[in-house]
Amino acid sequence: SVTGTPRPVGHGADDPWPHFRQLVLDHEGVAERIRTRSTQTNEIGRCTTLLPALAQVERESPGGDRPLGLVEVGASAGLNLLLDRYGYRYEPSRREVSPGRSLVLSCQERGRRPVPVPEAPPAIAGRVGLDLRPVDLDDADQARWLVACQWPDQPERVHRSRAAIALAQVEPPRVVAGDAVDDLAPLVAAVPDHALPLVFATWVLSYLAPERRHALVALLDRLGAARDLTLVYADIPALIDGMPVPGRPDGGPDGPATALVRIDWRDGRRSGRRLADQHPHGTWVEWLDR
Repeated sequence: SVTGTPRPVGHGADDPWPHFRQLVLDHEGVAERIRTRSTQTNEIGRCTTLLPALAQVERESPGGDRPLGLVEVGASAGLNLLLDRYGYRYEPSRREVSPGRSLVLSCQERGRRPVPVPEAPPAIAGRVGLDLRPVDLDDADQARWLVACQWPDQPERVHRSRAAIALAQVEPPRVVAGDAVDDLAPLVAAVPDHALPLVFATWVLSYLAPERRHALVALLDRLGAARDLTLVYADIPALIDGMPVPGRPDGGPDGPATALVRIDWRDGRRSGRRLADQHPHGTWVEWLDR
């Protein structure tokens, strides 16, 4: 990513690892970052599958077309909370949503079922993120680190991250520091009464310990007994023991793909649907929901 034309990772004399190792040994600034920093990403490509999922929830909400109150768990800088500010393109159907936006995300459709691409993004009544260490986009160093954690041989992700950060800096989303389980309930309670609380998480739940995932589901069961709400998450089924993971509607086995799952609480009852299987970064999606 620091050259004009990034190359794939090579082998033998072209293997970048020895050069990177020497860089860390020779430059204390690099070594200090290795010691003190952790990987922090905010992959907006996942919005390509969140968009149809959230639009479906809005369309099927109790009372019809209730706006959504978004609460993102593991929000990082909150870029995915701004999914209604991006444009979308789905191939090969060439269907588009808000194509005139300055940042347009692309997704390849797979399988036999068409993706339920909405005519417009869902109505959003409020949005807030929850993260152990939120990224402050007004801090230039934190914003640069967010870009630096993108994979270096995928320059398109670097470019769109920079574009999304620039958009977010105009009107930043609210992201609060806190635990995914212990600090979630007040954020759900703060969703306006006329809106449907929608909690979502993309590639976050697999980083929680199994007992914390159990605790999260138990918390949502309690919240869902008092108020209708929905959870949408994307993760690999084999990595999220303790979460309700509906099987594929076609009866197919779980593979290495990321599952896109919708869990609803309506009138105190929980139900789940497997919406799709997808690439972890949203580059392709196989829609499964009937």
